[in-house]
Parts: sequence; structure tokens; C-alpha cells
Amino acid sequence: MTVKITSKDVRITPDIEKTAEKKISQRLKKHTQKQGENQVIVVKASEKKPFIRVDVDMPYLNYTIHAEAITPDGILGGVDKCMDILERQIDKYKTRMHRSKVKTSSLKRDILDIVTDDMLSAPSAPAPNDDEPDYKIVKAEGRPQPMNIDEAILQMEVLEYKFLFFLNAETDTPSVIYRRDDGNIGLIET
Repeated sequence: MTVKITSKDVRITPDIEKTAEKKISQRLKKHTQKQGENQVIVVKASEKKPFIRVDVDMPYLNYTIHAEAITPDGILGGVDKCMDILERQIDKYKTRMHRSKVKTSSLKRDILDIVTDDMLSAPSAPAPNDDEPDYKIVKAEGRPQPMNIDEAILQMEVLEYKFLFFLNAETDTPSVIYRRDDGNIGLIET
């Protein structure tokens, strides 16, 4: 497991970096043993006085799990809060996998055994422009992941998204699933 720490407007000392890496490695050790050692966990820290914002992205199976914390407790306090969030998301994901409506146990086993290293591509930063709009892009996702509809619904529920854009593995077409107001799931295929 590799931990990459980047910062914006925050000075990270080597001691803080070592401590953060140690905390992350210890708390996520049980979740990364099945996936191999070449996993990259990205930690981003930025400062908006008097708070520190810490974002942690971690690959888990086919998905990227994201946690963010805004705290006055410094970088290490933000890392602790993010680790709590990540552990809850992983536990939630495992519980939903076991309770999922996927009929065949072989598909569950396949999903749990899948580990791909190249699924994460670093999002490209937008180029600065003189005609900047009033908004700014705070997060950019990579390419949509190929998955079937059951996997997409599971990921949307685990990450608590309102919608999810994915590449339908059965039809090789871009698709969107979304949570309807009546509690059901809607599917848009292009």
C-alpha cells in the first residue's frame, strides 16, 4: 500500500506525513490485504482558515471510495475522521454485497475478487482561462467504469449518490441510474 499526500496552502512536515501514513496503513491494513500491495491511497489537504480540509481517495475492489473532512483539528484530525468514514463505507459495502439481490454466488465471488490497478486514472486539472466562470470544478472523475446494472445500483447505494453514470457491460453503452422520488431506481440508456 502506498500513501501519497499532497497539500495546498498547508505545510506538511515529515513528521506529520509519517504519522498520517502510519495511521492510514494501520487502519486500512485489514481491508487491503486481499487486494495486493500496489494500492495507492491519495490524501489531499488544503486550508481555508481556520479549518483544514482533508480528502482521501482509496481504491476498493472496482470502485473508488472517497471521504472528506473539514476540521479545525489539523491534518491528523482530518485523517482520523476520513478513516472513520472509509471504514464505515467499506463495512456498508460488504454488508450490501452479502444482502444484494445478485442471484448467483459466483457473481458475488467474482465481484469480491476483482482487483484492477489501472481502474483509477488521475483526473486532469482544468486549464486556467481568462474567461473564468462563476463556478469552479471541485472534483473530476475519470472514465466511467464498465459494470452491470446490479453492480451500478450497489455502488450508487454504497456511495449514497443520487445518480451514477457508468458503462453498461452487457450492452457496451453509457447509462445512468438514479434514485426516483418514490424510492425506486430509474435507468437511462443511450
